[in-house]
Amino acid sequence: IMINNNRTDILDRITAMRVRDETTPKCINYFNFTANNNATREKGGIDESCRTAMVTWITQVQKTLSLNPETVWIAMSFFDRYLSSGRGKSPKALRSKREFQLAAITSFFTAVKIYEPVMLDIDTLIEICHDTYDEYDIVSMEHDILSALDWRVACHTPMDFVRHLLELLPELSSHDSNTILQVCQKHIDEYAVKDIYFSPFAPSIVGISCLAISLAVIDTLSLSKAEGIWYQLSESCDNFELSSKEVMSVQ
Repeated sequence: IMINNNRTDILDRITAMRVRDETTPKCINYFNFTANNNATREKGGIDESCRTAMVTWITQVQKTLSLNPETVWIAMSFFDRYLSSGRGKSPKALRSKREFQLAAITSFFTAVKIYEPVMLDIDTLIEICHDTYDEYDIVSMEHDILSALDWRVACHTPMDFVRHLLELLPELSSHDSNTILQVCQKHIDEYAVKDIYFSPFAPSIVGISCLAISLAVIDTLSLSKAEGIWYQLSESCDNFELSSKEVMSVQ
């Protein structure tokens, strides 16, 4: 009975995350909708490489400060939702590298403030940025981002979804579970966060896709074992489809 109750609790939490996915405003590939996009590219303006550079910078700071890598995902979720909103100063951030970088840095600052147990104070952030921005710049941008997001900063990550799915498999060894989690996180760090292609997809979709890919590439898992894990998850998640077209498109 306890196992069934635990399974029900896990599925309820998964359902709650999926509901949040559906009610959170979706991101777009804002580079495709930027006015005068071709002209901007020709002038060496804002494009996908600028976003990739900011993810790389944020990840370096995250590692230097020993923060959770999932905070990078959350930061880029704030950032992408802000630039997708068309509200506040977000259109300007798509025309100005200085504002674009400030929006990314401030998104990270806000994510750390909300989701990390340690504090990243503004003075330290300014020092990390080599005094490119001052306190007014960061505070003003943070207010603009939060206003554009309607202060909807509660979010979950693809890894939250993966962890919940693996909790449905109590017989899975801790070694196999940890290996799967590590490979999933690596895939998210190297692909899902860096490439804006993944931004419009819900965290749950990205999480399921990364889990499927991880099961396919982990050498220590036999094909039959990997297939068995996926089959068990498919049977457990009878209220939604693990192999939907949307999941397949992310893979």
